[in-house]
Amino acid sequence: MSSGVIGAGGFFPLSGYSADNYSAGPALRPSYELRPIKPLGVEVGYTSAWMPGTTCSRFGCEHPRETVNFLDYGLRGHLPVAAGRVDLSAGVGGGYVWYQRDSSFYNGALFQYSGKAAVALDHAGRLKLAITLRTWRDLGRPTQQWLSTTGSLIFGFGK
Repeated sequence: MSSGVIGAGGFFPLSGYSADNYSAGPALRPSYELRPIKPLGVEVGYTSAWMPGTTCSRFGCEHPRETVNFLDYGLRGHLPVAAGRVDLSAGVGGGYVWYQRDSSFYNGALFQYSGKAAVALDHAGRLKLAITLRTWRDLGRPTQQWLSTTGSLIFGFGK
């Protein structure tokens, strides 16, 4: 079985000098999950966040709204509860962040992990409403850590 996901939510900088230049903003997220076996899925997703940034120079500070993009991929374990009507899952994997800025100094690989709760809206369980919390961070010296909250609609395909 596979599923397509479309969602929207908030995006928040948590820590690190790369993330400290931004304030919270809205985000959109499409993703796809393939479940080769029922309790385990392989997922890939893309999140685009529009966040107010801060750029300072000797002439003062500007606060442009910038787009920060995140690509993530990984494995997701599923635990069905309430006769399969509710699906609790946890995911872990890698990711990549790239900024709207001209410099690619801040772009880089990230580690990401997430928790999701999904509730079936139809009797067959092909249409679900979900809430996801996802954290991205770099490994080693912490230069950036991000949190997203997403409300999404999941469309199931296949058996």
